[in-house]
Amino acid sequence: MKYKGLAAFLSVVLYSIPLVAVDAQATLASIQAFPDFLAVRSEFLSAVITAAPPVALNFKTVFRDTPAGRIRISVERDGQSFYVLFQRERNGGYPVGSRGNMAIKRDATTGYILRVLWYLSDDGLSFISLTPRNERTIVDYVVAGSVVRSGYSVSHLIYYFFTNTFRYLHDATNSGVDWSLVLGDPGVSSISAFAADLISGRPTGTALELLQVARDFSTVGRYLAVAGKAGYTPEEVTATANKQVVTFSNPRDPALKAVSGWTESSGIPLESAALAILSGIGTESAFIALVSGAGPQPPTELAIVPYRDAAGLYVINAVDANTRQSVDFMGLVSALPGASIRLFRVPLPASP
Repeated sequence: MKYKGLAAFLSVVLYSIPLVAVDAQATLASIQAFPDFLAVRSEFLSAVITAAPPVALNFKTVFRDTPAGRIRISVERDGQSFYVLFQRERNGGYPVGSRGNMAIKRDATTGYILRVLWYLSDDGLSFISLTPRNERTIVDYVVAGSVVRSGYSVSHLIYYFFTNTFRYLHDATNSGVDWSLVLGDPGVSSISAFAADLISGRPTGTALELLQVARDFSTVGRYLAVAGKAGYTPEEVTATANKQVVTFSNPRDPALKAVSGWTESSGIPLESAALAILSGIGTESAFIALVSGAGPQPPTELAIVPYRDAAGLYVINAVDANTRQSVDFMGLVSALPGASIRLFRVPLPASP
């Protein structure tokens, strides 16, 4: 990316991500569409979830067909604890991190429930974590690998969450959790079409102009004019609402960790960027990104468009400005630990 003359085109401002207030909740349709395996959990409640550890640890993997797809029910031991797993089949496999999947961590000696993890997205980077604390439950809410809410206490026993529907979880937590981040309304079709054009390998019109900005930021003025947004001042994301992200070395039991803030030379940590990008859905924004790895590899220049699909689920379309190849942004985050990203917000075209 050519930064010569950047100051003439860009005003770097302190930009706080506008997370939607907690009263902006998911629609009833999106809640009802969530893949909930309650019937399967109920069937195996006494066999694995509440059974004595010796009984649960002898459980043999089984499968059940449900309206949400084929579900694998299994038990896996890990040292002094074990996991009861409910995993939905996707593309012939059973990933731990998939929408609707649940991982229940239990103590291998006492049998106590230590944690319930409920995945909220198919990318495996959004989930809600429930841990017991006396007669209450502590909630950690993670979206796109970033911690949106942690330590939120609700007055419900953890037992009620894995013996009830997803709707029960939503209603018990919606005063402190912004569910609309993962269960939104259907997206704008013109924006999804623009995003598809961008990653097609042969972008046209304003999509091609946006890709050119990623290669040479000095062309941003031309893009804004073509997009019907002349006079707009691009903004660099220099502050994020999240101070913690998640490490997935064990996706059955992901851990939270602190992240550093923005620096003038490097931008923000790559692992905290996805939530910042998703904030652009509500403002109909695109992003220009310069990703720098922790090693000697050259930076990657990206054009990025976040949007919601027809089901209201978040999507991040990214393309390498030099190769015009589509990039799995979440995969890039996982592949480059310790990397950083300079992230610049620009508006989507008035009529994508």
